[in-house]
Amino acid sequence: MGSSGSKNQRDDENGEALECQREHTGSINCMVLSEDGSLLVTGSDDSTACLWSAITLPTECLGVLRTYVFTGAEDSTIKKWDMCTSECLFTYTGHVQQVQRIICNGDFLLSSSYDKTVKVWQVEADEVMTEEEICVRTLQGHTRAVYSIIFIRGANTGGFNEEGLSINPGDLVLTGSTDSTARSWSLDLGITLKKFHQHAGPITCMDADSHGRLLYTGSYDNNVIIWNINSGRALKTLSGHKSGITCIKVVNRLLYTGSADSKVKCWVREFGDCTRTYKPLQSEGSVVCVKFDRGILFVGYTDHSIRAYDAKSGAMKRDYRGHTDSVNNLAMSGGRLYSSSSDGTLRVWDASKVSTDEELFRLSAGTRASRKRTAVSPMIGSHENRYREEVSSTTDESDEEQLENVVDIDLYIERCLGDDVDAISSPAH
Repeated sequence: MGSSGSKNQRDDENGEALECQREHTGSINCMVLSEDGSLLVTGSDDSTACLWSAITLPTECLGVLRTYVFTGAEDSTIKKWDMCTSECLFTYTGHVQQVQRIICNGDFLLSSSYDKTVKVWQVEADEVMTEEEICVRTLQGHTRAVYSIIFIRGANTGGFNEEGLSINPGDLVLTGSTDSTARSWSLDLGITLKKFHQHAGPITCMDADSHGRLLYTGSYDNNVIIWNINSGRALKTLSGHKSGITCIKVVNRLLYTGSADSKVKCWVREFGDCTRTYKPLQSEGSVVCVKFDRGILFVGYTDHSIRAYDAKSGAMKRDYRGHTDSVNNLAMSGGRLYSSSSDGTLRVWDASKVSTDEELFRLSAGTRASRKRTAVSPMIGSHENRYREEVSSTTDESDEEQLENVVDIDLYIERCLGDDVDAISSPAH
């Protein structure tokens, strides 16, 4: 155990890694940071997962979890590991093809698979339980592989359903598939509630707002669609990318979308207007992943690079080089940027000095409030200056009411930027 990588303490402005950890021998395809930012887990094609300390320098490998972390594999199984001993505690079986995504909501584990299903498992499963007790739901309806999963918790009733399970009547599961559709499911009943069907290509990624009212789906058809989750109605299509959508991230009132066209776009969610486009000067690589932190947008590409952009101005502030293959995942903790790659390495970068204008992203009550103004006579069909005057909660407004008030674009962007807080729907790979 311990650190097996190299450490390079050079100026972060050169975009060079502080460390390169080589514990894995295959492509690292998933990475997750603990809620308190102290632990990092990476999963690899070498059939192992590694547990790392994110609070030590150099980063220390605390254990290799071979064949309480959950991992899904190409062999169609899911394993539960003891984080302290690296011991495999339980193996979930039931999928018949590769497991694509895993999320955990506390009581249950949800997994999507190439076998067209989503399964819901008891987290506290053991060998004495029956198959029916371990796998409490199988969500069937998609006609092709299921990729994305989002869990939206309903109002807490504080009790159990008729089966004795800790499931609220309003608990929802959202799924996206290569059959070009997304679906919402009742976790309590195990049935499809709504089918979201308007994309012309496979759905590759999804995210939802913090209130669980709007769903954002990205597709190989180059478009992002905003949906009303309750009604299933498509509210708006975001067009502008020239190739398939590869990732989506909701950050407060903004939406970031990454594409195989090498670009990341920033949209105001209420209206679907593109306010910024982030593109490196020279890059033939696709965008793989994005991470927002303190006004900085970090982007991982297939050309082996990571770029840091000022989220407000769109200016590129850093170009991190060192990986020799696609950058698949990004995480931030304590001013350090962690990146995992298909080259099998975990690299650690000093990102503490990237955001030197952090105060620009903080609201100054009173001063900025006095600067609010309403756009006068906007052109019909143009939303260039149509932004909400009030940026407080809009959860009680209808879709039509959200379009009534408008403000200055730059002020709106400045007010909307904030720290990135991952929701419960974040993947637990």
